Amino acid sequence: MDKPGKILIIGAGTFGLSTALHLLRQGEKDVILVDPYAVPSPFSAGNDVNKIIQTTSDDDFYSKLALEALEMWREDNVFNKAFAETGIIYAATGKEQRESIDYRYEYLLGRKDKVVKLNSVEDYEKYVPNKEGSKSYPNKFQKWYGYYQEKNCGWAFARLALENCVEECRKLGAKFVIDSAEELLFSEDGACVGVHTSNGNIIEADRTIICAGANSFKFLNFEQQLLAKCYTLGHIKLTDDEAALLKGMPVVLNLDGGFVFEPDLNNEIKFCNEFPGYVNIVNEDSVPSFKDSIPKEAEDQMRAFLRQVFPEFAEREFSLARICWCTDTPDRHFLICEHPGHKNLVLGTGDSGQGFKYMPNVGKYISQVALKGENSLDKDKKELWRWRPDMGKKRDLKDLQGRYGGSNEVKDLKNVKQWSNGKSHL
Repeated sequence: MDKPGKILIIGAGTFGLSTALHLLRQGEKDVILVDPYAVPSPFSAGNDVNKIIQTTSDDDFYSKLALEALEMWREDNVFNKAFAETGIIYAATGKEQRESIDYRYEYLLGRKDKVVKLNSVEDYEKYVPNKEGSKSYPNKFQKWYGYYQEKNCGWAFARLALENCVEECRKLGAKFVIDSAEELLFSEDGACVGVHTSNGNIIEADRTIICAGANSFKFLNFEQQLLAKCYTLGHIKLTDDEAALLKGMPVVLNLDGGFVFEPDLNNEIKFCNEFPGYVNIVNEDSVPSFKDSIPKEAEDQMRAFLRQVFPEFAEREFSLARICWCTDTPDRHFLICEHPGHKNLVLGTGDSGQGFKYMPNVGKYISQVALKGENSLDKDKKELWRWRPDMGKKRDLKDLQGRYGGSNEVKDLKNVKQWSNGKSHL
């Protein structure tokens, strides 16, 4: 692969910024990021108060990749100010996810991590305090099956990580263009030579990298390899005293219920319900659609989860309710490769709802493909992240893909009858 001169990155979110950072740190001088909004984009999945930073999954490959990222979360000045190593409580109630809990627990023991089995409500309350305790709320942590991982995990102030990465990229010479890339440009031999934007501009490039997340589908026929899905989140405002009591608590993650973080600087707790996700099918693609509200059923599921963890807050008004879009591949492996039909076009997408924790290092591999080609990746990465339309052809759009909770089904937003902002039903 020829060394590029000008490199264009479409999308300045998690994958795009990480890629730019690694390119610039390797001495690339002409790196351009194009995004419809000033970075961090309000619609970037990574532009959030907090994201879980795990170092275990149901896949050993991604657990090792997460450990590599962890070192940068701790040591790299771009990322370490955004990382809180609070630990995580992992739990489940359903059979399938209990099996995942057992796998992760044994994996951590084998890795010599410090983990503690949680066998009673009182065990959970050691790490998740409240003034009244379970005697006032007898349904807390009922039928939860889990453990506490003390180190090597926690959460990141996601927006701060993006902002710090933007600042560092600018210092190293990156150029940011606020414009919407609309169409890839190709030479007569099919090589990608840049993009045409919504403002009528042409941005030429020697190498173009698609890091557009849930909007990647608009640039190419991905042959069903990408499916945009959205998930729901809410915030509730606490008093100063309530927030102080919970400061430094671990992330609480129930694999088929939901998850919740310690209060942020504004005394708000963020929480999400676990479920297989929503799509928005238009023709054959799932097209992101943004609202400052969530399906009413999602609000109900969030409140049901909060009754298990923080029942004292579960009936309060939400201070924020919104949806967040990701893009899934059929097997939830990333899509990081050269496009087989278009020279000088590189793909860095397919986060599959697990991309943010790899923000420090995912760009290392996308930039490697951009500079040296996909054959420079090790055998496992090249195989797992390859262009794989064979999987797209047999894709089941209703596949849960290892996600549980709620109604245990993937739903289409067009079929949602009732929406809510967490204050009043819409």
